[in-house]
Amino acid sequence: MKLPTLSSLCLAVAAVAMAGCEMRPGGADVCSNANGIEGSFVFATAPRAGERVQTGFAVAGCSRTFESQVNWTLKGRDGAVLASGHTTGGGVDGPANFSFVVSFNVSQREVGHLEVYEEDASDGEGFPPGRTVVPLVLEP
Repeated sequence: MKLPTLSSLCLAVAAVAMAGCEMRPGGADVCSNANGIEGSFVFATAPRAGERVQTGFAVAGCSRTFESQVNWTLKGRDGAVLASGHTTGGGVDGPANFSFVVSFNVSQREVGHLEVYEEDASDGEGFPPGRTVVPLVLEP
């Protein structure tokens, strides 16, 4: 039996991440809604915590938010905003994948945080909005 190479495994993992799904035991992904989630959520599935990223890195995930809006902010080590934006994912009709590209500029390697979230349209009433915070190593 021929075992897969490390590079082919990495490519397979990257393909799954870019598709915005995270495979779980049994083959379910976070965007399938087979888990019966009815409320809002935001799951960023790529890149993973601790990964080294350079400007132009891709982010993927799944969401179900008010008016399908997904916001994101990349903060540097000092908390300063390096980049921000928004994209669309799933909404009232159910969950859907999202993806976007982040461009930033740092002068040296540092730890930063990517926040992918839903704005609180209710002004604090009800459940807190979905949010994923991913610590990343930012490369110049």
